[in-house]
Amino acid sequence: MNNIVNLYKPQGPTSFQMVQWVKNLLGVKKAGHIGTLDPMAEGILPIGLDRGTRIIQFLSSLPKVYQAEMVLGSATDTQDATGQVIATGNPENITEERIRSVFEGFIGEQQQVPPMFSAKKNKGIPLYKLARSGITIDRKPVTVTIPSLEFIGKEGNRVEFEVHCSAGTYVRTLCHDIGRELGCEAHMSRLVRTQVGNFDLKTSLTPEALEMAVADGSFAGKLIPVEEALSFLPEIRIKESFVSSIANGIAPSKSSLETIPQRFKPGMNLRVSHVSHHLLAIVEPVVDQDSFAELPPREVAFKLKRVLI
Repeated sequence: MNNIVNLYKPQGPTSFQMVQWVKNLLGVKKAGHIGTLDPMAEGILPIGLDRGTRIIQFLSSLPKVYQAEMVLGSATDTQDATGQVIATGNPENITEERIRSVFEGFIGEQQQVPPMFSAKKNKGIPLYKLARSGITIDRKPVTVTIPSLEFIGKEGNRVEFEVHCSAGTYVRTLCHDIGRELGCEAHMSRLVRTQVGNFDLKTSLTPEALEMAVADGSFAGKLIPVEEALSFLPEIRIKESFVSSIANGIAPSKSSLETIPQRFKPGMNLRVSHVSHHLLAIVEPVVDQDSFAELPPREVAFKLKRVLI
């Protein structure tokens, strides 16, 4: 149970409600989701179970992939189809060529203002609570990265597209901003998250599929081990004789290491394993690879961020 279930969240429930449902279904004490999905959105919602919740902090910054639909001609206060129309425009002359051209301007690093109807907090209060009370405050732009933004199709005023983006990107805000750039206003009408890092549709389970797996006893084989979930992190291999030290919270010294990545630097997260590749901990380098060569054998080279055994 100390692993990850790659749940496919349907439209309707909140991410928190799905976490509570999984907890009750599987009988686990702890569970937590990786990346929130709004109630109207569907798609990949990885959920850590019991000790699997310990790695959530290292997965929350994973890049995401979405397929979305936006409606040209109107902007809403929530920036999606659940809100009230606050502005309108004429989309009649908006061509596929024009849309593709505008999309190009949103590729790369961007400054995005978080929507008022969001879980972002101001002095500890979620913005959506202020918005529901009719209060609007200034929000600081957040830097997001959009590696690709691909046009899929257009039918009437509805435009379908796929976006690869960094964590923290609001796709409904992207729709809103694209509508402004097109000069006709727009809002998001549908959102499907198809990927979170290495979690994808292929390994996902709908609530119905998870219920069936629990009923027939096959669900354990459908869970994703934490080692696999963190496989994107560079690996440090530690000598078997130092495993107990890691378990007791002692940071690995230079002499305890069997293999290290070719390049690393402070601020990075690395996974620590031993000969059997069993995951032991997450660490952060205290020096880069060049300074590492100068360290004495007993000097600590990596500080512990999370012990996982």
